[in-house]
Amino acid sequence: MVEEKKVEEKTQVSPQSNLKMFVYGLVGILVLAVLIIGGVAVKSVNSLSQNSYILKVAKVLDLPAAKINGMKVSYTDYVDDLNTLNKFYSNTPDTPAPTPEQVSDQVLSRLLANKLIGKIAKEYEVEIKDEDTTEFKNNLIAQFETEAKAEEELMTKYGWSLDKYMERVVQPILVEQKLQKAFMEKEAQTDDKFKQEQVQAKHILFAVKDEAERAKVKVEAEKVLQELKDGGDFAKLATQYSADTANKDNGGDLGWFGKGQMVPEFENAVFALEPGSMSQELVETSYGFHIVKVEAKRTVKDYFAFMDDQFKTADIKIVIKAHNPFEQLQQQAVAPEQATVQTGTEVVDDTPVVEVNTAGPEEVKN
Repeated sequence: MVEEKKVEEKTQVSPQSNLKMFVYGLVGILVLAVLIIGGVAVKSVNSLSQNSYILKVAKVLDLPAAKINGMKVSYTDYVDDLNTLNKFYSNTPDTPAPTPEQVSDQVLSRLLANKLIGKIAKEYEVEIKDEDTTEFKNNLIAQFETEAKAEEELMTKYGWSLDKYMERVVQPILVEQKLQKAFMEKEAQTDDKFKQEQVQAKHILFAVKDEAERAKVKVEAEKVLQELKDGGDFAKLATQYSADTANKDNGGDLGWFGKGQMVPEFENAVFALEPGSMSQELVETSYGFHIVKVEAKRTVKDYFAFMDDQFKTADIKIVIKAHNPFEQLQQQAVAPEQATVQTGTEVVDDTPVVEVNTAGPEEVKN
């Protein structure tokens, strides 16, 4: 009997032990549930699900659509921008609608660029002040009669409030503008690959709209070229004869531009000239015949070459089933001879109502 009692005592479990086992079991069940929900969410995100429940879980778990140098682009931001851009295209029937992959590229390129530019901006100690955003906001509202109408327009076209538009679109624009300025002004810049030769040039364009008239147009252009050689005023003759309406009233002034911004025939002719000199022969391009004159040359820091290099060497991972918008650009870093695209990082942003020059020389078309 004594032995049986001892066995009974050994087999009894204390209430504290029962509680611990219950808690451990509950925690295990919760962990398992989270893993299952997380696994389902990850699988659904990879398949581009827009189910409201999946989006909530993706937001809580901060699931990424992509990563750049370890920085996450959240899946919920990707879906939000994707729907916004699709809404924009559906509300602007006059704008050619891109393919779903092109829309995805536009969204991912902008979100990835914002992450990388934001990080680099911190390294350059870029700061966006309240007056910067206020000025931009006031300029935006000025295009409408009231702030309420600006809100209505944004909501109709994009489904965004003015505050959200300022956060998602305007803030990144201001950051990049200030980053470019900081990059250009930074004194310690020793890497020659980020330097660019630029020219300030003028031209007179004799447009060829019909191949049958090419010979006739050439004769007219040669007469004006001779007049210039005899001492004629370039600006006056550009105003009188040039077919380039964008600059003829400015004496044909194209401003400053670097290589890669003009058609090759025009670029080669212009960069071969010395400051103050004019082409002694007509420059023929697909647009027609040009007489060109170079006013000055300079070497500047090339922000776009700098950013191209950042994207070429960035560690970009697309987590979801979507195309990498920087794939071809990054191929240039691996095999430049096999690359099929030009440098010049194109971060597409079709959401702004206001057309904003996000910094940098505009591409001049001849």
